[in-house]
Amino acid sequence: MNRPSRSGGARTADVAATSTGGALGTGLLILGIVLAALIGLWLVVNAVGGDLRAGGFMLGLIFLAVFSLPLIGAGWFLRQRGRVEVAETETFSERRAVLDADAAMRRALVRDTERLLADLGSSLPALPPAAADDARRAVRVLRDVREDLSRPGYNATTWLDSAAGLGPEQLANVRRYDDLVSAQVRQLRESAEHLKRDPQAATALAEGADQLAERVREREALMGRGREAAALRPQELLAAGASPRQRIADPIDLNLEDAVSYLGNDYLVRAIVEYFGGGRRWRAYQLHDGKRERWLEVGPGGDLLMLDPAEAPAGAGDTVTYEGQTLPLVDRGTATVGIRSAAGSQDSVLVEYRRYRAGITTLVSERWPDGPRASAGSPLAREDLDLWTKPPAAEQPGT
Repeated sequence: MNRPSRSGGARTADVAATSTGGALGTGLLILGIVLAALIGLWLVVNAVGGDLRAGGFMLGLIFLAVFSLPLIGAGWFLRQRGRVEVAETETFSERRAVLDADAAMRRALVRDTERLLADLGSSLPALPPAAADDARRAVRVLRDVREDLSRPGYNATTWLDSAAGLGPEQLANVRRYDDLVSAQVRQLRESAEHLKRDPQAATALAEGADQLAERVREREALMGRGREAAALRPQELLAAGASPRQRIADPIDLNLEDAVSYLGNDYLVRAIVEYFGGGRRWRAYQLHDGKRERWLEVGPGGDLLMLDPAEAPAGAGDTVTYEGQTLPLVDRGTATVGIRSAAGSQDSVLVEYRRYRAGITTLVSERWPDGPRASAGSPLAREDLDLWTKPPAAEQPGT
């Protein structure tokens, strides 16, 4: 069952008509059509009455060519130009909003980073040597982050005109980075407070500072040079080069209450979780068949995983043991998460994640604000799934 396509054609025509060129073009187009109709009506009336002569017919064609067709052509051109004007205006407004938000975010993050550095400076003397080394490393990284935030690598005036070639999706990713970086700074401040009570928190603090620096660099590359982070990690790119990978022709894009059939079992989509981290976006669907919960993960490269809830691993080491198998750490980081379910929605939730893999087995360990969560499973092919989309209310029988 195919999902109805979303068309923006009607909206584009409406906004084109409201622009200066679009309004004038619409007027000329209507005038040209009216003149053409009147000329055509005059020719028909004369032909029916037997008064139409060759000279009159040629005169009608001349009027049509000289007056009506140029008006229709000019009106059509101006309407097309109106669409371009609207698109350019919307793009400039979007760039202006992103640039204003960028300046405000930088000021706020520099201020928060300076407070964080001050807190760490006061905590350093009381820390044991090992924890102090981690804290000093975090301080060095945070100072570099502060410098990067204080001195953007682009000129605001020229950026408004070019925006490094960023399109709407890239500008939206800049905003996602804003949420992610802001959430990571807040988390680091909480870690700094925890450090005063537990010196062991210094390791997590240093790792968090490294991740913050990486996200800031990715954001700078996107804002200044239009360079997005790779959709796949280096290890995944190598794996993709070692084995043929076929692009999914039918991407999975489900809504709440849609159905998924897998290995003879039918599931309903109860929640949708969207992740953004490390310049990548991926999605997980919570599936339920009335008895158990499963998760269908759609990775940044289109890879699919069917995951089942698992016991969260103790600690945060480089390996975990799952069902007697040792799984090495292959990816870790932080992501901002948006959640949609029948109970409501929530955006910009900061989640730490670690991904372990060996062979076909993958274990995903996440730390949410309300506690840890883990799931484990294996990849599957798109052909293994049947997707059933709930039709819109207007298409359902009896509506």
